[in-house]
Amino acid sequence: MRIVVTHTDLDGVASAAIITRAFGSVDRYVFIQPQALPRALSSINCSSGCEIYISDLSPNGESVSSLLKNLRRLAGSGARIWWFDHHVWDSTWIKEVLGIGVRLVQDMSTCSAGLVYRELSSGDTVSERLSRAACSLDLWVFDDWLGNFLARYVGYSKSENWRRKVTAKLSSGSLLDRGIAEVVEDSVDRELKILSEALRKCGISDICGIKTVHYYKSVRDHVTSYIAALLMARYGADMAVICRRGSVSLRSRGSIDVREIAKKLGGGGHRYASGFSVRPPLVYRVLLLLGISSPYVRWCLSRIRRAICE
Repeated sequence: MRIVVTHTDLDGVASAAIITRAFGSVDRYVFIQPQALPRALSSINCSSGCEIYISDLSPNGESVSSLLKNLRRLAGSGARIWWFDHHVWDSTWIKEVLGIGVRLVQDMSTCSAGLVYRELSSGDTVSERLSRAACSLDLWVFDDWLGNFLARYVGYSKSENWRRKVTAKLSSGSLLDRGIAEVVEDSVDRELKILSEALRKCGISDICGIKTVHYYKSVRDHVTSYIAALLMARYGADMAVICRRGSVSLRSRGSIDVREIAKKLGGGGHRYASGFSVRPPLVYRVLLLLGISSPYVRWCLSRIRRAICE
């Protein structure tokens, strides 16, 4: 059995597609957010001959012990585990994971799809093109127009069936056809409405000398990085804080290492894009259900302020 556990964004889905091209088939895909990795691994039961490929997911301080426990269980049952990630890792995490027997490929010079391509599919032109598109967006270099197209295609729906469909499409070698273009066109229409609302409803804060733009994102579309980039450019901010129900995303133009902030709050990521999970007090959760988000946003900003200023 071959299982792929990967992130839900373009880099994660592209990784899954490249792995599929490398081996011809995958028995099971698990698309998750980083904080769900320990739980996802706990649901997998493998024996000798089982192969697990983890991509574009990194440990964080809150979940690393549970994560290591599940990796030991899987490795002890005979499963072979590969892990491809481009986020920042603590040296102790690397040592622990390697000690379990996981084949870890951790390199910040490229995206996770780039690592999968380099290790498993070097020479395959489709995988190379797909990895370049993913890296363009995930590394915030924006040097490949295809990345913007495919990110909107991947993020069009949150359903597992959609992500499996997209993975099959990309692994077939079809990276831009009429079907993808139609989905992207509809996605851009939705996105423009979301961005217009973000410009109207965002706020500006000074957090210990860091000019910060903040916004509550109620929609589930994969537009967090687009919102952050637009707001930082519009207001000349050094950092963007995008609050969502249950999590906070941090984005930077490079002068601020948001991974260090997220790490203090139990999350992770890399210098330009990071995040962490939150469980706000009941009163804020009730207010969100009533459509009142400003108290929750202030609560999120207070946690970030303490992490930076103290």
